[in-house]
Amino acid sequence: MGVTTRTVESHGIFHSLPTFPEHDGKKYSAIVTGANGISGAALVEVLSQAPERWEKIFALSRRPPTAKNPRIHSVAIDFLGEPQDIARVLKENDVTADYIFFSSYVQPPTKPGEGLWSNTDELEEKNVKLLSSFLSALSIASIIPKRFVLQTGAKHYGIHLGPTLNPEEESDPRPTIAPNFYFGQEDALFKWTRDNNTSWTVTRPGWILGAVKDAAMNFVNSLAVYASIQKELRKPLEFPGDIATWDSKKDQSTSTLIAYFAEWAALTVGAANQALNITDGSEFSLGKFWPVLAHWYGVDYSVPESDESKYHTFEMPFEPPPRGFGPRGKIQTSWSFVEWSQRTDVQSAWKTIQARDNLLQNPLDEPVKNFGLLDAEISPWSRTLR
Repeated sequence: MGVTTRTVESHGIFHSLPTFPEHDGKKYSAIVTGANGISGAALVEVLSQAPERWEKIFALSRRPPTAKNPRIHSVAIDFLGEPQDIARVLKENDVTADYIFFSSYVQPPTKPGEGLWSNTDELEEKNVKLLSSFLSALSIASIIPKRFVLQTGAKHYGIHLGPTLNPEEESDPRPTIAPNFYFGQEDALFKWTRDNNTSWTVTRPGWILGAVKDAAMNFVNSLAVYASIQKELRKPLEFPGDIATWDSKKDQSTSTLIAYFAEWAALTVGAANQALNITDGSEFSLGKFWPVLAHWYGVDYSVPESDESKYHTFEMPFEPPPRGFGPRGKIQTSWSFVEWSQRTDVQSAWKTIQARDNLLQNPLDEPVKNFGLLDAEISPWSRTLR
């Protein structure tokens, strides 16, 4: 077996990052979709740090970011439109792409009283259309990249439906007990790349951590709001789950690390036509993090309720669960973050914080959008991507 030596580098807290000397000087062009989102914004930032590789970065979004870097070209585009219209916008803006990074996502509003991801049919319809219309538009505009990187996520394994095979590995079979738009997206991409003689890579992060203006699918943003309000109310950080949830391992994925990984996936020959998990690689549980969060905000915290009578038990509707055998998943909670966000004292405390700190947005106005993911994290089964 031969030995390969490579140079690695560090950027801030991110260490042992790959370098790409064989690609330096090539002056590639890239498309990044969902450029305003938690993943897309990080991708644009990471690619812009390497002018020796990336000469043009086309940041595509319905509301594209305002870019000061002359190599970043922002283009307003709606992938829910017709392929011909999308292709026309691409041509009018002289969009080219040696590589494409797709991280667009639509979260349709749920009906009153329903939880996050309850509208599975609409989620599948809109998000598969996002990608399929874009792929058709690329063909019309004669834009065929060397590699198309599609970001999906841990929901591929059914973690939102109940206990899964653990750890979750890329070779695990698809759990088909409920609609999942990731499967439709993958199938559309596989066919398009075959038809156009090019390659794909799918990346599957865990829950994504980052900081952008509108980051609904970002549970640390919700935790920060929760901790800020509890501090304002002079109350401890209460924990709504049981001991099993307190102890369960939950892999996380930082948006910046996902972006570095996506660049590697695009430029690495061995990553072609592969689905690859990506996490931060450190053990995480809410129980270990709860005291840390409380310390950051200078408040006390509570542990799981010991009185079983104070829990509400919610049973997932799937038996067997995504694991393929065993009983359906059960979740025990004493309260929910969505319900907490609508309390009068909570609303009043946020108005005080918002006025004092000149904050532009009120996350309490859209409780399911902003706290639904945090409630989804309160489950006893682990998320360990390997």
